[in-house]
Amino acid sequence: METLRIAIVEDESDTRDRLVTLIQSQSEFEWIGDTDTVEGGLQLLSQSKPDILLVDLGLPDGSGIQLIEAIRTLRLDTQALVISGFHDEHRVFTALESGAKGYILKHEDDQEVLNGIQTILSGGAPISPTIAKLMLNRFAKPTLPDAELPEQLTERQQKILKFLSQGFTAKEIAEKLSISYYTVTTHIKNIYDKLQVNSRIEALIEAKKIGYL
Repeated sequence: METLRIAIVEDESDTRDRLVTLIQSQSEFEWIGDTDTVEGGLQLLSQSKPDILLVDLGLPDGSGIQLIEAIRTLRLDTQALVISGFHDEHRVFTALESGAKGYILKHEDDQEVLNGIQTILSGGAPISPTIAKLMLNRFAKPTLPDAELPEQLTERQQKILKFLSQGFTAKEIAEKLSISYYTVTTHIKNIYDKLQVNSRIEALIEAKKIGYL
């Protein structure tokens, strides 16, 4: 099986070292380089053409958004996952609109970073709970009539949906409900199916729109 080639652009040395160590610890991943500048990131993209780019936004010579935009300009298959300490609306939405496939905050643990990469590979959009709430608030719409509601969510599914809207991870929800992590992820998948969405963000937006939240 081919390994997934990953490059890292991060100006904080501790965070960069942590990410490099994390990627090197996974047999299915291949670390192909890291840098702390936009210029270095452009070189990594053009020369190494990584499958995944883990990219910070605040860099000493510019913004990681420049690298996200460069992926499109260079017509690369690279998928960008933002890992940043910034969670203000302007940066978040600019990054996503520029083509980032996900947005994870730096304080998330290593497992969340690995989950984020796997989510991108499966076609999803990994988003930290704090970012999800920010997006929900921006895109919240008025409740629609009952006639427009999709398939009804079960009571358990509605409860899990509310936990998701409050920023809890699947692992935390499992602990709160005293059920397995697998059961929670199965419920979340069924919630997505019923709401006809593909990600946490879309689920929260749709749930707000139709009156579940």
